[in-house]
Amino acid sequence: MSSPHLKVTLLVETLAPGKVVASILEFPHCQVEAENREAAISSSYPQGVVHLQTTFLERLKHIEAISWDVPIQPSEPEWMKFAGVFRDDPDFQEIMEAIRAERASDDDSEVDPSYYL
Repeated sequence: MSSPHLKVTLLVETLAPGKVVASILEFPHCQVEAENREAAISSSYPQGVVHLQTTFLERLKHIEAISWDVPIQPSEPEWMKFAGVFRDDPDFQEIMEAIRAERASDDDSEVDPSYYL
């Protein structure tokens, strides 16, 4: 069951003495400027003062939120079309065996130590 409430995050920024900007994080274009924090966000502030709650609730009357599950076709990486091309190639198998044997070998006779200094 869905809740009849919408939870949003209010951002209140004091720009200078006598100047406060309040906005809603999830709705960045919903923003008001007032002389103090209470005037910017409080719905109980005197009539005539534009505050964030009134502005937002008025805007919500014209907004519809729709959840949409977008079907995404999993794409195969470009290199996958080449995977397995040498699977049945006897020369490739021989090369791979030589590489495995060299990796497993403790022989470092081909390494020139001056190269690493």
